[in-house]
Amino acid sequence: MSKKRKTVAVHAGAQLTGSKSQPVVPPIHVSAVSFFDNSDELDAALDGKDYVYSRIAAPNAALLEEAVAALEGAEACVVYASGMAALRAVFEAQNLKAGDVVVMSADGYGVTRLLFKNLAERARVRVEALILTDATAPERIVALRPKLVLAESITNPLLRVPDIRALARACREVGAALAVDATFPSPHVQRACELGADYAIHSTTKWLNGHSDALGGSVSGTREKLAPLRSARLLSGDVLGPFEAWLTLRGVRTLPVRMKAHCEHAAHVAKRLSESPLVERVHYPGLPGHPDHAVARQVLEGGFGGMVAFDIRGAGRPDCFRFLEAVKLARAAPSLGDVCTLVMHAASASARRMTPEERQAAGIGESLIRVSVGLEDPDDIADDLLAAVAEAMKR
Repeated sequence: MSKKRKTVAVHAGAQLTGSKSQPVVPPIHVSAVSFFDNSDELDAALDGKDYVYSRIAAPNAALLEEAVAALEGAEACVVYASGMAALRAVFEAQNLKAGDVVVMSADGYGVTRLLFKNLAERARVRVEALILTDATAPERIVALRPKLVLAESITNPLLRVPDIRALARACREVGAALAVDATFPSPHVQRACELGADYAIHSTTKWLNGHSDALGGSVSGTREKLAPLRSARLLSGDVLGPFEAWLTLRGVRTLPVRMKAHCEHAAHVAKRLSESPLVERVHYPGLPGHPDHAVARQVLEGGFGGMVAFDIRGAGRPDCFRFLEAVKLARAAPSLGDVCTLVMHAASASARRMTPEERQAAGIGESLIRVSVGLEDPDDIADDLLAAVAEAMKR
């Protein structure tokens, strides 16, 4: 089969291994348990060589894993019930010991930071939060000699873009595993493993699903790296259900077409916002003035993603809440990746679990709005956002 992404998205994960049936749309396999007339076949199935119990292996999840791995250009994929379950699985697979160091992004998703802080406290592991887009980040990694580094391809919510290749070189130098949460760009815009990451992580709830109707998470990488995660999932039970896997795979089929439009629309909306005197700053890596524009051109392909963030000039939290109430086309919701435009106040949503001190250090202010740009007409989106800003800032 062709390795071109549009073709891969449509055809990967279409047929179960060992079956001659070729349905155009894979069926939903709802049975959690199967039986075998032959005891040897049952025994083999209990080792994961066939489908017998959905906590061990399930058909719809297996098809989705095949499709995501193909999109990532990776050997294998393991899917989970949520993106947070996927992140936790990567952390726990490192067999960290007391005194080990984990490095993560200081300006990334607040819930991820809280998760890693909690896991590290139990394991007596030290977490160092760094601005991984800083030019000195690779040197800091080498000096800290961590066991695990977690980066975000495009940070949430400030849309900074680290040089994954440089981080990967630093990790290899000290023997650290590099995990990249690549949810924001999706595999259409960045294949993190091809840039040197050991793990490419996604909240499949977002762009991969594309319709806000199924939670899920994925980790892609080599079969060797993923073997401990697959074994641990068998015990933890963080499995993805058949309906969620089926819905997500349906979304994957249109990912390249959707992402091309999301990227184009986001670029147009970012430009319109940057022209408004009511907007203090627009965060979008596709803008030439973005601090990581040059890096983004090297590590992102096919566009700069479907996310835009902006600061409303002179706004505080009450003003931003009025903005959320004033939008007519966009919807105020704490997620992203839908066909419709979603907006949120970053400090009270994606950064809600960060302390005020952590938000300040990361540069996440009270005036920051995050936008997941949808498939509506981009001028309609921009008009809606700008009208809501104007309404919110009436004095």
